[in-house]
Amino acid sequence: MTVNSQKITRSVEDYLEVMFSLEKEKGTIRVKDVAQSLGVKPPSVVEAVKKLSQMDMVSYERYGTIKLKDEGLRIAEIVSCRHQLLKDFLILLGVEGAVAENDACSMEHVMDVSTLNKFKKFVEFTDVYPNGHDFIKKFIEYSEK
Repeated sequence: MTVNSQKITRSVEDYLEVMFSLEKEKGTIRVKDVAQSLGVKPPSVVEAVKKLSQMDMVSYERYGTIKLKDEGLRIAEIVSCRHQLLKDFLILLGVEGAVAENDACSMEHVMDVSTLNKFKKFVEFTDVYPNGHDFIKKFIEYSEK
């Protein structure tokens, strides 16, 4: 993903996704909460926020809260949707929740949009096809043998 000819790195996507999640959960985004969520030190978050601010994705005042700007919010929503889709797909296949969470976090950054769209269509298909859930149950039984 690129914005204004700048490549959006995995790290930038992770920060934006966490900020998006914190804003939804808590209503505010604080450096200490981002640090805790990502397992990094607050100074690392401050450096990342400065970079995101220069990219016009967030606004931040020292010791204040972080606010996602339009472009940051747009990218955060895309990454969050990718993550949820991949996690749902993996859980549908019978992958344990914590493993699905970790794998989705890795996969969300590298998969092509066309591949993600196929995953989405497959998940939708299992819901609308008359025997979709039976098919998935049979697959899970098969994979466990």
